[in-house]
Amino acid sequence: MTAHVRSSPELAPSAAGPYSSKSPRTDPLFEVDGLSVVYPRRGSQGPIPVLEEVSFAVERGSSLTLVGSSGSGKSTLLRCLNRLEEPTRGAVRFRGRDIRSIDPRELRQRAALVMQTPVLFDGTIRDNLRLRPSATHVDPTEASLADALIEVGLSADLLDRRAETLSVGEKQRVTIARALLTNPDALLLDEPTSALDPPNIALLTEAILRLRQTRALTIVAVTHQPDLVWKLGGALLFLVRGKVHAYTRMDGVLPSTIADPHVQAFLRGESISPLGKRDRERP
Repeated sequence: MTAHVRSSPELAPSAAGPYSSKSPRTDPLFEVDGLSVVYPRRGSQGPIPVLEEVSFAVERGSSLTLVGSSGSGKSTLLRCLNRLEEPTRGAVRFRGRDIRSIDPRELRQRAALVMQTPVLFDGTIRDNLRLRPSATHVDPTEASLADALIEVGLSADLLDRRAETLSVGEKQRVTIARALLTNPDALLLDEPTSALDPPNIALLTEAILRLRQTRALTIVAVTHQPDLVWKLGGALLFLVRGKVHAYTRMDGVLPSTIADPHVQAFLRGESISPLGKRDRERP
């Protein structure tokens, strides 16, 4: 049985193990209903199910972390939120509108995706921040460029630095600053800390938390970092083989009150295999 979860849920375990909710939605920015993604495969093997009947809602200004083992469908689900991936079945609504009725360029400005590996181009940081799709009606001023860097914890003096001289952590924050210049409602973060060392993880996490508070941004993040889950708060959606296995609120929750053993294991820093077997990660 696949869980259908909503924002502000009252969680109750089903007979099959996942969690469901019948609580009413309040002010959702994203609504996902019955979303399934199936990849066709040529040859003798049949189609490959990636996501199956996933439903949830994310309130405006809140956060949702997507967790699960590699191959569980987390990044595919994230890309479905701004139409970089098209579902086979089901619907995604943004601010109450089916995203298929929204110009993809507009949608991707309102729900800005920051990829796992930061991509900057030859030139200065100013050049990279000014680089916009041709349909984007944004002409940032020098002040707004500087402010965007400051918002992500970087110095405005970096505007004249060459992009190739930055560390990976600095590049990641520049890509977030670039996304901020379109004044998005949401940031979609795909493993934003995976390539970073602990000091840069801390700096990036701090920047994300600050943006959620100062801009009231909605954050949806794929992550393997329990610390990011705890600090972002909001809700956690646990995927297993493309299905919602568990959903829980993280704000004010004590680890001892979380009933699901897979969620407990993740939050303790243990790796979860696709079959649900747990192996403690070795340093």
